[in-house]
Amino acid sequence: MSSLMRETHPLTLKVMRLSRPTLASTRKFPLDSNNSVLAQAVQEAELNRPTQSGQIFSDLCLPNEMHPLDAFQLSEALILPRAFGTMYLGETFSAHLCLCNESNLVVRDISVRAVMQTATQRLILFDSSSSSSSSNSSNSKGAGQQEETPKILQAGQPLNLQVAHEIKELGVHMLGCTISYLSAQGEHRSLQKSFKFQVSNPLVVKTKINHLDNDVLLEIQVHNATQSTMVLERLRFEAASPFEADDLNSVGANVPVWCGSVGFMQPGDVRQYLYRLQPQQPSDQPSIEQERAIKYASALGKLDILWRSAFGSVGRLQTSQLLRKSPGMFLIEIEEALVHGKEKNTVLLEEPFVVRVRVRNVSERKMQLSSVLQTQKHPMVISCGAVQRSLGSMDVGETKELSIEYVSLAPGVQRIGAMVLSDSLSGYARDVGHLLDVFVT
Repeated sequence: MSSLMRETHPLTLKVMRLSRPTLASTRKFPLDSNNSVLAQAVQEAELNRPTQSGQIFSDLCLPNEMHPLDAFQLSEALILPRAFGTMYLGETFSAHLCLCNESNLVVRDISVRAVMQTATQRLILFDSSSSSSSSNSSNSKGAGQQEETPKILQAGQPLNLQVAHEIKELGVHMLGCTISYLSAQGEHRSLQKSFKFQVSNPLVVKTKINHLDNDVLLEIQVHNATQSTMVLERLRFEAASPFEADDLNSVGANVPVWCGSVGFMQPGDVRQYLYRLQPQQPSDQPSIEQERAIKYASALGKLDILWRSAFGSVGRLQTSQLLRKSPGMFLIEIEEALVHGKEKNTVLLEEPFVVRVRVRNVSERKMQLSSVLQTQKHPMVISCGAVQRSLGSMDVGETKELSIEYVSLAPGVQRIGAMVLSDSLSGYARDVGHLLDVFVT
């Protein structure tokens, strides 16, 4: 933090960020023998220490006289941060304001105002001149944590205040403090100080999307971008309409994959989570409007993350809407393609078989549909009969079935069904690369 005082005032203002302490580490050197003069002198000095865990030398050579904390690297002492440290998005910024009258005179009509300035908004954290400071800070977490602010400060008398704000934006933040008072000479004066700090992103979230018919497989990677260890206490995905999320991150009896000791994330660690998004209230035959809403929906949902770091300090982060590139939909949909009378699409070599194809008009107008087979794309499976076929007139949402006879000329897995479906009324055409794979024996 940096501050600037432009003139001399009887009041001084100091601001300290309230941060969690850390456990102090100790250095211990095991002794080969307790008979040396140095070892006896150190052990005599340690008898006056309040705890055995603060020993410089360890008693590892004396198992019968060991204390449980003697071999532990951390001591019972707590260390406060020496610097401001790093502020992360989702954490709560807390600060202690100490206002002291260092003059020999009485200062009256004191008014304290603390404001948090970000790149997009200005929030009042505390204002003693208003009737209720909390009403002015509805967008921030926590207002002044103290009783009614006194209007008079005697000589040498301090005034302690606490303010808090939940960090919801990245970038530079500025805490501005304004102290208005009436000097002993009856002059209205004002003391202003500002403190800047940078807010960084604690987590980096990346997504990978795969489509499976109307379902969406969403893979989420969460990267710990902080310099400290954290544990993800909660990671919940809130699906957006028209989807509902199925959590695939549990094994056995709903036991999360990342739990126990593996739930801790060291700096730089990456965790992967998988969700399956399915259309809400699925039906055997959804309407065209429902299919369009599913196919063209770009928003998938939000990710709500709650984590804890040193000494249980809490951080919470909710991402913006996770988006996808809409796959869209064809005006002519292939609802189903299968080998008639055969299980698992298994056919015999050089024996004719029939493939049944269900075609649906999902456009907004009537169609005059026809199909043209492209036999040159899959030469190992040839069609029998006419290459061009007419399906006739199809109303909006209507489904018709097309039967095509094939003969396979080679064993193994073969692709079949390359064709072009076209509408003579609108001129729309869809090129179908293949309908299905068959296993030829």
